Amino acid sequence: MNKEKYKKDIIKRFSNKTRDLLLHQLNLFCEEHQITKRTYEVGEDVKLSKGTFIHGIPGLLDNFDFTIENGFISTDFTSVPRPNKICNSVGMWNIKKNCLLKDYINEYSGFTITYTIGRGPDSKQVSELIPYHKFDSYTEELNNKEEIWTYWGDKTKEVSFIPSLVSNKRQIAFILNMESEYANALAVNDVWNPTFDEETIKPFLDYRYFPKFLDERNNRNASTTDRESAIMFGLPSTLIEGVLVGKKIENNQEMLNHIKDKLPDCYICNLEGKVIIGNKN
Repeated sequence: MNKEKYKKDIIKRFSNKTRDLLLHQLNLFCEEHQITKRTYEVGEDVKLSKGTFIHGIPGLLDNFDFTIENGFISTDFTSVPRPNKICNSVGMWNIKKNCLLKDYINEYSGFTITYTIGRGPDSKQVSELIPYHKFDSYTEELNNKEEIWTYWGDKTKEVSFIPSLVSNKRQIAFILNMESEYANALAVNDVWNPTFDEETIKPFLDYRYFPKFLDERNNRNASTTDRESAIMFGLPSTLIEGVLVGKKIENNQEMLNHIKDKLPDCYICNLEGKVIIGNKN
């Protein structure tokens, strides 16, 4: 990693608190730490702890190799910047409670339902995640409640960015262990962190999205979503403890061997949340 290149870029493009935060994150990124990783045997259910990060990548092994070699670095630092609502950071799905991976996949592979309770100025809007194949039964329940006036649904954002039961767009996602003090020190530099003032986070946001972001940050729900983190600059690949693969890769032994060769101390799991290649010695 060319630390000096990134340092010069940060000093050139940022100022004040934002610059200091990014330089601090870069220094942390470059530190070497031994990370404790969960170990599994083939067939075991993967467990996710609260605070675990999951990050999906487009493409197949080309992007996989780049990530392993360079880490999770914002594309605003590694290539020609492209328009993003949240920039100069890396998006992560932030696990909000201890759960099994299979239950998490089942939940985000469903829908986001938003409904209104009551009518007029006193109505209340609520958003919820509806698990995979539960849409019909859930909407039937809503229809039988007199206080529910209207509702609408959309796919979850996860379907577009990590392997899911309903889409083959993404085939690889990394599971990052964030339980160490070192990982926590990196994770706190999150654009969604409400402790950062407006001046500090402004360089991370498209100016058109900025007012809406401030409102969403203070009123997060299942629709906006309340499951996202945007880590300033990025995170090192040493935090990876496992790889989730989609249906196209699960039975491709050549690809699985490539992943295991690159990450010998990590497990590989499928959309059933079960380990298909273990890392227990």
